[in-house]
Amino acid sequence: MTEKKLKRKKSQRSSEESRAAILQATREEMAENGWRKFSVDKVSRRAKASKQTIYRWWPAIGNMCMEAAIDLVPDRSKLGRDPSERIAALIQPLEETTRLGSGHAVLRAAMIAASDDKDAGETWRNWMKENIRAPLRLVLAEIAAKNVVRRDFDLDEAVDFLTGQLWSRVMIMRAPLPEGFSNLQANALLTALAP
Repeated sequence: MTEKKLKRKKSQRSSEESRAAILQATREEMAENGWRKFSVDKVSRRAKASKQTIYRWWPAIGNMCMEAAIDLVPDRSKLGRDPSERIAALIQPLEETTRLGSGHAVLRAAMIAASDDKDAGETWRNWMKENIRAPLRLVLAEIAAKNVVRRDFDLDEAVDFLTGQLWSRVMIMRAPLPEGFSNLQANALLTALAP
């Protein structure tokens, strides 16, 4: 490899490490001080990164907070065959995140950022649409065709039903979700939508 390629490869690795350090520092700041007392200066010091670098990568700090929170959420496992398992798998990663160290505090700060900051809100709505809303629509439409749930289900109500207690627990109770929460919510949703 030429010296120029080695420098570029080292720079890319350094850039990835710096980005990871900034996101970790962001999560720590979110857990300690929340969104409304969030300090880019403290993130900069913790991550040993310049504020210029932070603002270059994240012109909207709310999006940096959303990215830091979303990065905590593990990839969804396979949806399974049973309707209840398939629905539970949609929110299982969020349930797991709330029990991961200070994950519930990071999610709480991210939700407040999403409500306060237009860009962060847009990022969160897009994540929800892609990871919960659209897959839930597919599952419900499929099982409605098999008469497992009513055909006239309201998708917004179904999403709210499935995730509402999750947000209540994280935002108001400031606590992680109990083990098995996703399965209970999925079964309750199917019961509520029964024909």
